Amino acid sequence: MHNKTDFDVADEEAEEMGTVSVLPPRGTASLSFPANPVEYRNQLISRYHQGAKNLVEKLRVSGRDDAETLLLALITEMVQETDHLLGNELVATENGELRDASIISFKRVEALEKTAKAVHTKHAFEKESGLDIDSPAMMIVFRYFMSKVKIALMKVNAPDDMSDLFFRSLSEAMSEWKKDLKIQMSELKGAK
Repeated sequence: MHNKTDFDVADEEAEEMGTVSVLPPRGTASLSFPANPVEYRNQLISRYHQGAKNLVEKLRVSGRDDAETLLLALITEMVQETDHLLGNELVATENGELRDASIISFKRVEALEKTAKAVHTKHAFEKESGLDIDSPAMMIVFRYFMSKVKIALMKVNAPDDMSDLFFRSLSEAMSEWKKDLKIQMSELKGAK
C-alpha cells in the first residue's frame, strides 16, 4: 500500500461527509495540459480580450488605437494586475505562507509605483497636447462659459421654463463631451 498524501486524506474525508472529492477516482485520467501550451495561452488571452489577439488589437477593433487611449488602457491593465496581486497576497496570507505573501506584497508595491508613473505620464501627455480636460482650470472655463450663456438667456428675456429646457437639452447633448472633445483634439493634431 502506498503512503497517503494530504490529498488522499482530504479525498477520504470528503467521501465520508458526502462532499466533492479532491482527487479524481483512482484509475481515471488525471488533468492534462493541452498539446500546444502556447496556442492554449493565446486562446486564453483572446478570450480575456473578448476575441482580440491582444490589447492593441482590442483597441484597433474598437477604433480607438491612438496613443492616449492605449496609455489609458495600459493603466487600467496595471490597476487590474495590482488587484490580482492583492488577491494572491491575501490567499497566501490566509494559507499561512507569509514569505510568499511578503514577496507578493513587494511586487504589488512595485506595480503600484509603475502605475503612478504611468498616470503621471498620461497627465504630462495631456498637458503636451495643449489641453488637460480633467484639470480644475478646464472646469473653471466650462462653468464660466455656462454662466455667460445663462446671462445671455436672461438678456433676451427667455422665460425660466425655456432656460431650463435649454440647459436640460444642452446637458443631454454634452453627455459624452470629454470623449467628443478628445476626438476633435486628435483630429486637430492629425490635420497639422
